[in-house]
Order: sequence, then C-alpha cells, then structure tokens
Amino acid sequence: MYLLPFPVLGALLAWATLYFLGFERQRWGEFLLGLAAFFMAMIVQNPVQQLSLFGMGITSNEDVVARGLAFTVGVSLWLGLVAGTVQEGVKYLLVKGKDIGTGLFLGLGFGVTEAFVIAGAALAGSMAVGTPLEVPLISALLSMVERYLVVLFHVGTAAYLAHAYAEGYGREALIAVIGLHAVVDSLAAYYHLTKSEPAMYATELITALAALWLLRRVVPKARAELPREEEVLW
Repeated sequence: MYLLPFPVLGALLAWATLYFLGFERQRWGEFLLGLAAFFMAMIVQNPVQQLSLFGMGITSNEDVVARGLAFTVGVSLWLGLVAGTVQEGVKYLLVKGKDIGTGLFLGLGFGVTEAFVIAGAALAGSMAVGTPLEVPLISALLSMVERYLVVLFHVGTAAYLAHAYAEGYGREALIAVIGLHAVVDSLAAYYHLTKSEPAMYATELITALAALWLLRRVVPKARAELPREEEVLW
C-alpha cells in the first residue's frame, strides 16, 4: 500500500470533523496563522533538539539506541519536552487575548501543515534513496489515524490555551499543556527510535484521550461565540 496519501487524509478528516462539529465557516486568516506558527516553531525546535545531540556525536537513531536504554529514554524525554515547550509556547503567544474560534482554526492550520510537511519529507526521502513508500495496509491506516488524532490534539490545545487565558489561568494551562504534549511526543520519539509497538499504542491512546477531553471543554464554548443568523420576519 502506498503510504503518502494516508497521513494527509487523516489531517483532512480532522478538518471535516471540525466542520461537522458546527464550524462550517472557515476562518482562513487564523488557519494561515497556524501555518505560520508551525514554521515558527520548527525554526526554534529543530536546532535546539538536534544541535544538542550533534554535540554528543549523535547523528542517527542507531547512535542513540546503541548507548543503552537509559540514554534512549533520556533522549526521548528531551525531544518531547522541547517539542511541547516550543510548539505550545508559540501557540500561546498567538492565541492569548483571542477568542476560542481563533484557537480552533490556528490549531487546525498548525496540524494540517504538519501533516503535509511530514508527507513531503517522506516523499523527498524516498526519492533521495530511490525506495518506494510501500507499507502494509495496517501501517498506512495507522498513519492516517495518528495524523487525525494529532491534528485534533493541536486544535484542542490551541483553543484551550485561548480559553484559559481569557479565564485568567493562561500560564497554568500552558504548563499543563506543555506537560501533556511532552508526554505524547516523548512516547512518539521513543517509538521512532526503537520501533516499540507498546510505545506507539500508548501514544495513540493518550493523544486520543487528550484530544477528546480538550475538545469537550472548548467546542461548546466556541459554538457559543459563533454569530447567530438573523431570523427572517414574515
């Protein structure tokens, strides 16, 4: 099965989910702000993550795993903490003082952009080494589910940060969301380093539960912000 469409399809399904939750009117300005937020985060995140590893002579996943379990866990935690801090920090700076709908669509733009970048990077890597992106059907479907959940997670965290700031506990919410994001990305990093299936399933489960909890908190409030159509008087 050709892998490439599946992560993108997962992101588009998350977009459709937001539509069917009542957000038919697309907020393209906020979506594009989320796209910009993703690249802003990556400009900071990638050098911080990678330069520290390069300084220790780490140039590949195999180099990490070869140094033992404790080192692999430590690297996974480091990668997750940096990702959570930078990504949620950028979102927080852009949504504070804004309405929840801004957070929803900024998070959507962030998550959808990430899915397309990941797909593009996979295609570029495949072309560089001359190997096709063929995977078993179950792996392709899991990649779709993973991107679906991750996009909804980004939607939920950005909207929750906007809501929390408006309610006066933005900093506390930011710390909590950074911690949650760090757990998810640490498990994901550990899976990518070791191909541990329990880590993969734990990542999916925690992401799903977190996205569901966050969306249950913010979607009703975001709906209440939507402008009401004027009634037609006969």
